Amino acid sequence: MSKVERKWFYLVFAVLVVAIVAYLGYNIYQQQVYPTVTSIKNKGVLVVGTSADFPPFEYVNQSGAIVGLDIDIANAIAKELGVKLVVKDLSFDALISALQGKQVDLVIAGMTITPERSKVVDFSVPYYNASQAVISLTTQKFSGVNDLKNKKIGVQTGTTGESWAEDNLVNTSVIPESNLFHYDKLSDALLALKRGDIDAIIIDEPVARMFVRTVSGVQYDFGIYTGEQYGIAINKDSKDLLNLVNTVINNMKNSGQLDSLVQKWFGSG
Repeated sequence: MSKVERKWFYLVFAVLVVAIVAYLGYNIYQQQVYPTVTSIKNKGVLVVGTSADFPPFEYVNQSGAIVGLDIDIANAIAKELGVKLVVKDLSFDALISALQGKQVDLVIAGMTITPERSKVVDFSVPYYNASQAVISLTTQKFSGVNDLKNKKIGVQTGTTGESWAEDNLVNTSVIPESNLFHYDKLSDALLALKRGDIDAIIIDEPVARMFVRTVSGVQYDFGIYTGEQYGIAINKDSKDLLNLVNTVINNMKNSGQLDSLVQKWFGSG
C-alpha cells in the first residue's frame, strides 16, 4: 500500500469512527430525553403509571381492566394527544421512580401535591381535593386520635397518610413506631385488618368511604382534615406535556366534564 493509499485509508477509517461515535451518542441522548408531546405522538402511545388499588380513582374491575376516575382523566389526555392509552400498574411508592426512569410518561394515582414531591417532579393543576380518614372493623369504634392510643395502625407506603401517621401518632407518642405497619398495597392493609393484625387503617377520605360501601365489616370512624389536592405528576423536563395536561384538566373543569366524572364514580355519596 502506497503512502497515498494509506493516507486515504486512515482518513476513511477516521470518518467511520466519528460517524459511529456520533450515532451511538445520538441514541444515548435520545434515551435520556424525557417524554414530549411530539415523542408521545410519534410512538402513538401514552404510558401512564398508577397504583390500581385506590377505588374509585383506580382499581381492577371484575373483567380485569383498570378503571376509575383517574383512568377516565388519562383517557381524555390520550384523546387530546390522539394516541392509545397504556396503563402500568405499580406499587405507589415506585411511581415517581418509574416516572424519573422514563418507564411511564406521567403518573395519575390519587397523588397529593406536596413540597417534597414537587422537588423532583412537576404537578398539573389540581383536579381533586381530599383529606385523610380512619377506618376499622365494625367490631370496634374510634372517635378521635386519642382512641388510637397504642393501637396497631396500617398505612400505605409512600402516601400522605403514612406521613400524617408518623408525624401525628408516632412522633407524638400516641403509638410506638413498632405499631405503625406499612403496606405496598391498600389491599394488603385491608387483609391485615380483616385478620386482626392491625386495628385501623389511615387512608384518603374518598377511598375510605368507598371501602365502607364495598367491603363488608368495615366502617368509617372519623375524618382527618389535611387539605390535600391531587395532581398529575410529570417530569420536570416535559414542560410541553405539562401544559397540554393542564389544558385538558382546565377544559374538563370548565365544561363540567370533571364534575360529571366525579358523580359517575362517587355517586351522591
